[in-house]
Amino acid sequence: MSKVETMPLIKREFIHEKLMPQINIEEVIGRYLTLKRSGSNYICCCPFHHEKTPSFTVTPSKQMFYCFGCKEHGNAIDFIMKYKNVPFYQAVEELAEFAGIPLEYEQGRSSSFADRYKLFFELMDRAASAFTKALNENPRAMEYFTKKRGLSRDIIIKDRLGYAPAGWDFIKNIARDSTELSALETVGLLTRSQNGKTYDFFRDRVIIPIVDRRGHIVSFGGRTLGDDKPKYLNTAETPIYQKRRELFGLYQTLEKYRNRPERFVVVEGYMDVISLQQAGIDYAVASLGTATTEEHFKLMFRYSKLVICCYDGDNAGRMAAWHALQTVTPVMQPGVEIRFAFLPPEHDPDSMVRELGPAAFLKVLDEAISYPEFLIEHLKLDYDLADLGQRTSFISAALHSARLISYQPLQAMVIERLSQQVGVETERLYRMLDQVVLSKEEMRRQEGAVRSEDPQKDDGRRYLTTPMRKLIAFLLQQPTVTAAVYQQFRLDELCTLMQSLKLKGADDAVFLLHTIRDNGALTPGTLIEIMRGTPREQYSRKLIDAEFIPKRADGSEFSMEDRAELLAKLIFEVLREALKRFAEELKYNREEDLGRSEMLLMTELNRLLSTLKL
Repeated sequence: MSKVETMPLIKREFIHEKLMPQINIEEVIGRYLTLKRSGSNYICCCPFHHEKTPSFTVTPSKQMFYCFGCKEHGNAIDFIMKYKNVPFYQAVEELAEFAGIPLEYEQGRSSSFADRYKLFFELMDRAASAFTKALNENPRAMEYFTKKRGLSRDIIIKDRLGYAPAGWDFIKNIARDSTELSALETVGLLTRSQNGKTYDFFRDRVIIPIVDRRGHIVSFGGRTLGDDKPKYLNTAETPIYQKRRELFGLYQTLEKYRNRPERFVVVEGYMDVISLQQAGIDYAVASLGTATTEEHFKLMFRYSKLVICCYDGDNAGRMAAWHALQTVTPVMQPGVEIRFAFLPPEHDPDSMVRELGPAAFLKVLDEAISYPEFLIEHLKLDYDLADLGQRTSFISAALHSARLISYQPLQAMVIERLSQQVGVETERLYRMLDQVVLSKEEMRRQEGAVRSEDPQKDDGRRYLTTPMRKLIAFLLQQPTVTAAVYQQFRLDELCTLMQSLKLKGADDAVFLLHTIRDNGALTPGTLIEIMRGTPREQYSRKLIDAEFIPKRADGSEFSMEDRAELLAKLIFEVLREALKRFAEELKYNREEDLGRSEMLLMTELNRLLSTLKL
């Protein structure tokens, strides 16, 4: 298998100086959400958590979005990354295409990244067409789908099912030149032998295309027609395919329900999904060569409030369900629900809908049990509750599982269920729960879940502990005001003074001031983009959301003059605090440098008082 190619580096200057100024965040988000004007902003229900009252705000003047419910925030690039669950470079590519701006790359990596990706997708589409043609020409492969799997011609055409003939160069022959041959290897359709020769990855297998959320074919799965091993084979991860980001059937579900399905049902394989689609159950998804991950659950909960995990009723199926319960625990939050359904031992979803009909499968889904029910029932299998010692061990195991749940209402339901099972009062169980000790790894996972569940605890205002941090927050939030008064306030002199005095946080403030000076009318969204991937990014994202700048009663900002006056006051407070510190140090240390620093500060403070009339 070929090594995945390194992503070409998009010029940072291109993003800051050319792309971001051409992007209107309300237009970008408006392509996916229905925005309603509210004063100078736009609002809608948040796409990242379930809510009935709109709390998702888009602010054109800042080129930022912010949700007051779940605290998701960012600029247009962040929105595309989070909404579509794509990496940074794909979000930039999409925005550049939206704005009609050709991408620019670092020197030495000037090959068009967009063109390379278009080639990848074109080759995947061409391969799918070749596989489809081969299927139509091979009765044995077609009979596998129509007779053995009971699929109709309509579903075969709709899902573009195909066949890879036996041999070594069927797909290799769709390449028109060496560039396309190399690209076929990159996307996993060709593999390389030890002697350096390339040959087809899929041979004598029926083929199932794997589609991403934009409708692009990004991978293929292949199944043997006989008893060869492995039975199923997927292409490896490539620049256009990461299995942790993809769910088979998700694109079709979102397209059918316009991004708002009432529920998802998670099954084990893509043939199950296809059979369920044919039976009219068109909200089934499956992971691809991996167990369902936290990322998968977050993705599903973004679009629907209910996920039903459907597994075989045997021991392996119940263990898979238990793994899913443990995986989903850290991402449980208000407004979402997970349930667990188990099939009769003799059936999988495919065989059930074909032999018993879709109504039988829907009945299984309707009988799915809740998170608390499954947790208690699963743990109970390992203990004889009639034995006092085992009963005590069961309670300990259940409390340990409950202790891992950070979402308090769900934890309360588990405790209530346990109380009903063992006949112990909930108050006593809570006292016992307080004594449960988690491992360090479990504590880390739970702390991460708590931050996700209760974003209020990460409110940026709690970081505004010093005048310098308030100044930095202002610079992040009001770069236009800062640029307008840069010369009047002689901010270059302020930068020199703060650095010469080595004030804590001065380097960050100076970086922002110089960035604003050198780039003119920036938006907060562009400032955040400039700092993406740097040590300054994390704290900047916190401070940019800290609401401390006064607004009018209708939520609009005060005048430019009022905000400029606030900037002056913040600068004054920074310098006054520094003066107090030097004055304190001078009491105990009459060094010449300290005295000189005090004089510099006094001079600057007097200048501010005079210039700004404070």
